[in-house]
Order: sequence, then structure tokens, then C-alpha cells
Amino acid sequence: MNTPDTIRNPHTGYSRSPNGCSQQVMTQITPDERTRLKGIAELEMRSVSATLRMLMLRGIEQYDTETEHAARD
Repeated sequence: MNTPDTIRNPHTGYSRSPNGCSQQVMTQITPDERTRLKGIAELEMRSVSATLRMLMLRGIEQYDTETEHAARD
């Protein structure tokens, strides 16, 4: 599923979570990581949670690409 597929249409009502997002994940990060995350969130004009989700999805895509590439070698 692509990120645009999970973005709720603003005309269907307001929700804080993208379409289909119903599972929470908790993790621990360092104060420095939190500071960096908050800085990225401000630049992206997103909440910290939305920014973390965006970064996680990018990381998964990168992981999949690298894993697929390694499997071909």
C-alpha cells in the first residue's frame, strides 16, 4: 500500500489517522532522536507522529529495495 492510498479525503470527515491505520506501535527513542524528529516535523509541517510514520514508510521501502537487490546478487 502506498502512502497516498492511506491519506483520508478531507471531504469525508476529519480524522487524525490516515485511512486504514488502526494499529499503534510504541518505541523508545533517545532525547537527541526526539529533537531531530521534532525538527523534521516542523520542516514538513506535520505532527511528530505523522512524521515518524512517513519516515518509517520510507525506511520500509528502502529496506525492501535493498533486500530485493541483495537477493538478485
